[in-house]
Amino acid sequence: MKSMTGYGKASRNESGISLDIEIKSVNSKYLDLRLYLPRELSPFEMAFRQLLATRISRGAVEVRANLSDHRDPKLGINQAKLLKYYALMQEASNVLNIPMDVTLAEIIKEPGVIENAAGSEEDKELYDLFNSCAIEAIDKLADTMREEAEGIRATLLISLDQIERGISGIQNLIQPYRTELFENLNTRINEILNGYKIDNLEQRLVQELAIYIDKYDIQEEISRIISHIKTFRECLAKDSSIDIGKSLNFISQELQREANTLGSKFSTKDSFVFILIIKEEVEKCREIVQNVA
Repeated sequence: MKSMTGYGKASRNESGISLDIEIKSVNSKYLDLRLYLPRELSPFEMAFRQLLATRISRGAVEVRANLSDHRDPKLGINQAKLLKYYALMQEASNVLNIPMDVTLAEIIKEPGVIENAAGSEEDKELYDLFNSCAIEAIDKLADTMREEAEGIRATLLISLDQIERGISGIQNLIQPYRTELFENLNTRINEILNGYKIDNLEQRLVQELAIYIDKYDIQEEISRIISHIKTFRECLAKDSSIDIGKSLNFISQELQREANTLGSKFSTKDSFVFILIIKEEVEKCREIVQNVA
């Protein structure tokens, strides 16, 4: 279990290269990577995305990198472009029939005449530095995710305990409620029987009474809630590398559905406080698991 919220930062300052990488992550249904890299690091972007994807399953991840390269530049002359520019200027001079007064310094300034002798793709020194810095930043991000996940786990377990206490309180009220409900309805039936003379009225009223009482039976909802809590706890106990966020979200939805049904079927002045506790804690769980991966 991991949180989708985390932060990691790493820095390197070696061989004339200064590099900072900062990674921030917040919750998201999918893995959404947003990379802001300087142009010199663009050739490494795909490898970096693949590295992140192996460590983070879901979340909106923002990566920013700052690079200062103070190494002596490896420059070279592109002879083909140099000759081509010179030939074009010579041709223009002949066409216009005027002396060519272009200097070497002006030709060298033309785009592409002076270029890096080796592109970033071949800059192993820069790549190694970037890779080690990236791995450290990702490790720190993962550490903060795990730390926050432990806090989330503890909060969820407290909520589950509260829900179980609420269920226990309601279970203690079921039999007194059924007895009171039956007695009140029985009194009302006797009043109706004494006031009306209809064939088979007593039998029909007893049948309706049984249906009415059965309608307010909440044992099935309670059994489901207890089962969902058990499954919820089992998910929380799984290995931390497993993405359980979607499972916990689904279980939370089922808990909320059963809690709403329970509240509508068993609403008394004594049960209200327990129903309120159950609904509040279930809603808290639903909110929290949105940030779990």
